[in-house]
Amino acid sequence: MDPLELLISNDFLRVLDLIGVFVMGVASGALAARLKFDAVGFAIIGIAAGLGGGLVRDLILDYGTPAAFDGPWYLACALAGSLFSFLISPEGPWWRRTVTALDIAAMGLWAATGTAKSMGYGLDPLPAILLGITSAVGGGVIRDVLVGRIPAIFGGGPLYATGALVTAIITWVVIALGIPSPFVLVAVALGALLAGLASWRRWSLPKHGEWEVTMSASQLKALVRRT
Repeated sequence: MDPLELLISNDFLRVLDLIGVFVMGVASGALAARLKFDAVGFAIIGIAAGLGGGLVRDLILDYGTPAAFDGPWYLACALAGSLFSFLISPEGPWWRRTVTALDIAAMGLWAATGTAKSMGYGLDPLPAILLGITSAVGGGVIRDVLVGRIPAIFGGGPLYATGALVTAIITWVVIALGIPSPFVLVAVALGALLAGLASWRRWSLPKHGEWEVTMSASQLKALVRRT
């Protein structure tokens, strides 16, 4: 099976995609619960997080009707996830770890499908990879902006964007080289594994100032003389 067909039209992966939308709805609903939102707030946050990245991608690709609105399933899954958190309000570390793991898996899948879809529309490698990352993390960025906080991918959270970048690059390699389709799932697994390890081990990218080098005027002059 062609990799593009595997990622875009395969029913099994479409189901996984919808599960990812549901999970993002649940995770965003948990945030809405902490912020004491009403039912409308739960719904809006769930839709923005679950569908935002794919919606931006499809609009850029001029896809026609975005996949999020091509039938009822995507909206239904996003709203169902939000409703679950609104009614159940689960708490505890076990629940947070479960949602994080599922969220990371959805991130990897969306990075792969976004990259493949962009390649299918003839985009060059760099734009295709960028849209793959946008598909994976765009919804979370929109959600964070809506609630008035700095998006988690800009620092202080799991390496979602980095994991999405790994998945997007490997997906591009698989499709560009005609490697058998199952290796796309390896790309998803590797990106998700990186993000999962980063969440578990508290890894983060270097922040501004952490690698800053300071030199006195005399030290700078000495360095210039030596060079």
